[in-house]
Amino acid sequence: MGIIQSLILGLVQGITEFLPISSSGHLVFAERLLHVRAGDLVFEVMVHLGTLAAVIIYFRRQLLDICSAMMRSLTSGEKSAADKSNLQLAWFLVIGTIPAAIFGYFMEDVVEAAFASPRWTSGEFIVTGLVLISTIWARDRGRALGTWNTIGIGVAQAISIMPAISRSGSTIAAGMFSGINREKAAEFSFLLSIPAIVIATVFKMPEFLSLLPDQHLFQIYLGGSLASGIVGYLSVKWLLDIIKKGKFHYFGIYCILVGILGLILF
Repeated sequence: MGIIQSLILGLVQGITEFLPISSSGHLVFAERLLHVRAGDLVFEVMVHLGTLAAVIIYFRRQLLDICSAMMRSLTSGEKSAADKSNLQLAWFLVIGTIPAAIFGYFMEDVVEAAFASPRWTSGEFIVTGLVLISTIWARDRGRALGTWNTIGIGVAQAISIMPAISRSGSTIAAGMFSGINREKAAEFSFLLSIPAIVIATVFKMPEFLSLLPDQHLFQIYLGGSLASGIVGYLSVKWLLDIIKKGKFHYFGIYCILVGILGLILF
């Protein structure tokens, strides 16, 4: 892999990780078009670390509030109303992460087979597009996050382990259909991506460390990681603005077109 290919794939990862158009699906297509070896674990981990850094920096205040509430709860036992809210959010993040962890562990072979099939990926792009378009009919019923709708969002995240099933698209749609305000659903989806990326990276870390490339190739991969992080940060901001304007479903049209194009090309 050369520096140009690394930067292109990093940009693709950064743009598509948080936009509801599936980073995994786009990487399958991009690797095929760029004639890059698919499944390069070291590069995959590094670009995901880039997008992880992006979402942590963007939501740093919320994350600091959660960590501070946990520390105060452990040290003094005193909980303000804000602390209780932040501790509850932390608990919901745990609940929402469990389905994906279970699914990813037991369905690893199925997921890997799906990543090897561009035609399968194309079909799943179309599924994602239909899900996004269906959010036109989702109604904000003023519901808050609770155990049951968090489980539903977590199941949506688990399904999105499959390539071209957008994680952000699925989880935001699940939140919207459960009656949560679309902006709150989006924010929770982004926060939920943090433990998901961390767990996926931890699982791959032993193999990652055993496969570390030479310094030159590592620098090339680092370029892709930086590109994914910078563009990922901008993508988070852009998507939140789009959701506020009620145009979330527009991404569905794009996903369907990409899926159809994939079926034609591959």
